[in-house]
Amino acid sequence: MFETKEMGKRFDAVVALNGASLKAYPGEIRALLGSNGSGKSTMIKILAGVYGPDSGEISVDGKVVSIGSGTASRQHGIATAFQELSLIPTMSVLDNLMLGSEPKGKFGMVDRAEARQKVQALLDRFGIDCDMDAYIQTLMPSTQTMLEVAKAVSQKPRLLLLDEVTAPLYHDEIQVLFRIVRELKADGVSIIYVTHRMSEIFELCDQVTIMRSGETVKEASTNEIDLDEIVFHMTGQYPEAHAEKEVAGDSGEPTGREVLLDVRNLAIFPSVWDVNMKAYKGEIIGIAGLQGQGQPEFIRSLLGAAQITGGSVQFDGKKLDFKSPVDAVNGGVGFVSGDRKREAVFPVRSISENISAGKIASGQLGAYMTGKFIKEFSSGAVEKYNIKIGRLENPASSLSGGNQQKLVIARWIAMNPTLLLLDDPTKGVDVHSRREIHKILQECAAGGMTVIISSSEYEELFGIADRIYVFFEGRVSDMLAGARKTDELLVAAMMGMTGQNKDGEAM
Repeated sequence: MFETKEMGKRFDAVVALNGASLKAYPGEIRALLGSNGSGKSTMIKILAGVYGPDSGEISVDGKVVSIGSGTASRQHGIATAFQELSLIPTMSVLDNLMLGSEPKGKFGMVDRAEARQKVQALLDRFGIDCDMDAYIQTLMPSTQTMLEVAKAVSQKPRLLLLDEVTAPLYHDEIQVLFRIVRELKADGVSIIYVTHRMSEIFELCDQVTIMRSGETVKEASTNEIDLDEIVFHMTGQYPEAHAEKEVAGDSGEPTGREVLLDVRNLAIFPSVWDVNMKAYKGEIIGIAGLQGQGQPEFIRSLLGAAQITGGSVQFDGKKLDFKSPVDAVNGGVGFVSGDRKREAVFPVRSISENISAGKIASGQLGAYMTGKFIKEFSSGAVEKYNIKIGRLENPASSLSGGNQQKLVIARWIAMNPTLLLLDDPTKGVDVHSRREIHKILQECAAGGMTVIISSSEYEELFGIADRIYVFFEGRVSDMLAGARKTDELLVAAMMGMTGQNKDGEAM
């Protein structure tokens, strides 16, 4: 049995853990839940040896131990698959998976033949189809994550820590992961499973531990707790009943609104073909589909970041002809990426600078914005969008993932775009922050802004989108609205089992 008691951890003025506790029994899958900033990632990193606790104790089989490094963590039988991958991008798959556990041959040299056999067996077990000599950085994010988990499992741990590992995975990869986790459970391995996907908790986990504000507030069996109660313990509030949205029938075509975006036979070589779509002013459009069906390319084509090779797009009554994202932003288009680190946040710059970056960049050449204006502008955004911060001068990296994403959304909304594009913006964001983001987007749409949101979370789209366009093999296979927004029709569309006519209307 693994247990932490009264764990305390501070980062300057931020209290990450305040007397938190966690248990992990053999042969148990325990979900570790909490909003972003609740302390769960800090708890995982303490068990992994990344951080040392300021107070409290860790025990293994009733004996108090010290875990001051990754090596010490592994010596106690703990292996971790991190959300922020620990793989080395410029090394091969083979070298990453064998790093630290290389089989030795004659004269103490690495036995490359045996290493290749071990890696191939691991790839086969996880169903990973990749060249073991390929560099990690050349692989898809989902493949990298599966390799991260495979490396942790290869250490044959007694305790396996999985931190948000399903966020970038395809459906079939998630099923492979679940199969392996269940096999490990049957072998007596303890698993701590961190996720924001509520459905996974009830499908996979035996127990839940819920954290809030650095404290452990609830432990329960998944058979004894429901989603509303989980949200209550995570946030301190029961979820509000969703207001029923007005719908315009199964066709979903709004009445009395102007068309803002009219996409006709759009092609983006080699991933998108013959896409037809309409988006009206003040409407929230959802984009669904299995990963890799052309959704990111479509979103980026509207931003001028992917070249349109066929068809036409009318934007606000004029032909869309953006040569770059700069043109798109100047033309009234905003973009929020789910990849905060690469495409959204300036991590070492202050919170104030991050929020005001768009406002500054969109100003006239040579225009000067005073420090007082930037501070007041940023403070207003922080208050309006309930962004949890320490001080405006703190770096953006000091914020939790959900608050970083609200920061990025606040930056774009401050520029008042006509069209706001979002590419999986709530990936890895806790359920409470996700609902706050949804509320922000709904307020924007009510004010006349058109929102197009692509998401891998289909429940999210059902809850927020007026109409949902489903992508399959680079085409729109169906459009769901009103009573047609059902799981059955969505799955059928994702599998290409439906069709559309040339005007983008459901057949």
